[in-house]
Amino acid sequence: MAYRKGYRFEREIFNIFQSAGYYCIRSAGSHGVFDIIAVKNGVTFGIQCKYNNHINRREELAMKTAYKQFGIIPLYAYRFKGKPLCIKCLITNKLIDIENLDELPKLYASKVVGKIVEKNGE
Repeated sequence: MAYRKGYRFEREIFNIFQSAGYYCIRSAGSHGVFDIIAVKNGVTFGIQCKYNNHINRREELAMKTAYKQFGIIPLYAYRFKGKPLCIKCLITNKLIDIENLDELPKLYASKVVGKIVEKNGE
């Protein structure tokens, strides 16, 4: 039962991002750091989806490490029973306005470029 709810929640997040014009890939069975990879305008977002649950410290650290190593912006999508959907960026610690998902690449492009320059030099 819990698996089914988690699967449906991941599909919901996948569809929300895809509808906003992102190229999305779902990592079936949560075998990676992220449940969904969403790319738009050259900016890559890694999304961890949790329905009625929190990410643990190890998951959060792995997501932030992916940002440091690869420039993948880590997002945490969650919903608790009876509450609205929330998406939070783990780099800025800010909630994302779901109505403006198409603006995310513009907002985070400088973070990705900064991370690439930091890792590889100018």
